[in-house]
Amino acid sequence: NIYLKVSDLVPVLEATVEVTDWKTLGLTLGLPVHVLNTIRRDGCDETDRKRKMILRWLDTGVASWSSLVKALKSPLINKARVAEQICRDHPGAEIKQKSEGTSSSQALLDDSPQSPLGKSRQATSEQK
Repeated sequence: NIYLKVSDLVPVLEATVEVTDWKTLGLTLGLPVHVLNTIRRDGCDETDRKRKMILRWLDTGVASWSSLVKALKSPLINKARVAEQICRDHPGAEIKQKSEGTSSSQALLDDSPQSPLGKSRQATSEQK
């Protein structure tokens, strides 16, 4: 995996221009709910929130074109065409399909504490 940096913000924003649900994208990329809630509370517009979310993701040190492609292909985002374009524009961004076990989309919907959905639910229940 080639990891992305904050300097890759513009290409990532351009690649995700069709994605309007920045919070769900952030969750599928593995950002914690409390980080996304802080971005939401900043009072900026949706475009700025998406930019800030992507910056936070790029700053994790584990952001890659492959992980973005995986998130875009998830049923939560459902932007396979955008993911395919990224694969064409950035060779090496393809996701290796597992021959057995849990598919990547099933893993995203998994309720375990390690999955994005599980982390989201756990953080939500802790806030109550």
